[in-house]
Amino acid sequence: MKSKKSQIAIISIFLAFTVAFLALFIAIPKADYSSSEKRYLAKAPELSFESFFEGKLTASLEGGESGGYIPDHFPFRTFFVGVNAYWNLLTGSTASNGYYYGDDGYIITMPADANRADKNLELINRFSASFDEVGLMVVPSAGYMLYSKLPKVHADYPDEQVYEHISKDKAENIRFYNLCEDFGDHMVSDEQVYYKTDHHWTSLGAYTAYGRFCEDKGLEYTPKEKFTVSTHEDFYGTTYSSSGYFLREPDILEIWENKEISDSITVTITEGAQTKTFDSMYFEEHLTEDDMYPVFLDGNHALVTIENSKAKSDETLLLIKDSFAHCAAPFFAENYAKVVMVDLRYYKLPVTELVHSEGVDEILFLYGMNNFCTDTNLAYLG
Repeated sequence: MKSKKSQIAIISIFLAFTVAFLALFIAIPKADYSSSEKRYLAKAPELSFESFFEGKLTASLEGGESGGYIPDHFPFRTFFVGVNAYWNLLTGSTASNGYYYGDDGYIITMPADANRADKNLELINRFSASFDEVGLMVVPSAGYMLYSKLPKVHADYPDEQVYEHISKDKAENIRFYNLCEDFGDHMVSDEQVYYKTDHHWTSLGAYTAYGRFCEDKGLEYTPKEKFTVSTHEDFYGTTYSSSGYFLREPDILEIWENKEISDSITVTITEGAQTKTFDSMYFEEHLTEDDMYPVFLDGNHALVTIENSKAKSDETLLLIKDSFAHCAAPFFAENYAKVVMVDLRYYKLPVTELVHSEGVDEILFLYGMNNFCTDTNLAYLG
C-alpha cells in the first residue's frame, strides 16, 4: 500500500512540475535575444498541415545545434544552461558546448579538426600565383599557446602540424608569419594576448602581430607609446556566452588609438549596394551593448575600407580575413594609406577584380587557426 502511495506521490509531483513549466512557458513573454548567450533566439514556427506532415514543425520546435523554439524559450533557460555546464564540470567533464574550463579564468575553445587546412593552403597558393608576393598570418589558437591553463584531460591542438604543413607546402612567393615565439615572450611576462572570455586576441596580441609584420617587411612600425589606451570593463565575449560558464569574471577590453591620426581617418563600409562612411575606426556605441567586440570597425561586414591621409606610405593593403583582423586593421592603417578588408563569408565577388580596381600593392591573409582549419569560403577567392 505504501509503495503504491509513493508511486502516486512521485507521479503527482512530476505532473505538477510538468504542468507548472508548461504554464510558465505559455505565460512568460518570449524574448527575441539572449544577452547572456549573445544570439537571437528561435522564432515561433509557422503552423500548417504541410509543416506538420513534412516534419518541419517538429524540427523548428525541438531544434538542433542552432537551437529550437522550445529549448530557446524554456523557462529560466539561462539558469539551467549554467547549471548544466557546472554539473558536467563537477561530474568529470572538462568541457561544455565546445569550450574548456581553464585555469585563471580562461574559457578556451576546443581544437578544431584541421580537415580544411590543406585545401585552404592550396587555394591560397593558387590565388597567389598571380602576384609577386602574398602574406599569410595564421593566429595560433589560444589553447595551443595557453596549454598550461588547460584542464589535464584535453584534446590536442593541430597548430604545430598546420604550421609545419604551411612552411613545407606554401608557394615560394608566400611570406608566412609565425607568431608563436612573439606570443610566448608575452606569456613569460604574464601579459594577456588572448581574452579570457572571448576567442579573439587582445589589442596587445594584435599589436604584436603588426610589429612582426612590419619587422619582416622592413617597415617602420608605430611604437607603443604613441597609442592612447582606453580600458572598458565588463567585457563578456563569445566563449563565455557559448559555454554556459556564467560564473567567470569578465575581461577588460582595451582600445589602442593613435590620436595623431584620428582626424585623418575615413572608414567606408559596403554591404551589397549600400555604402556608409564614418570618420573613426572605433564604433563606441557598441561598448554599451552585450557584445563589445564590434567596437572595432563595427564588426563583420563584406567589405571595409580604411583610408589614412597621414599614413607612412601611399600604398594599399588588402586584408583577406576573419574577425581577428578587426582590432588589428587600425594598426596596419598606420603604414598604409588604404587598408581594404574583405570577409569571404559575405563577399562573393572575385577578389582578383578587387585587387585591380583598388590598386592593391600588398596582400595579407589574416585568419585565426580554427577558421583556417575549417573555413570553406576561401573557394570564393576567384
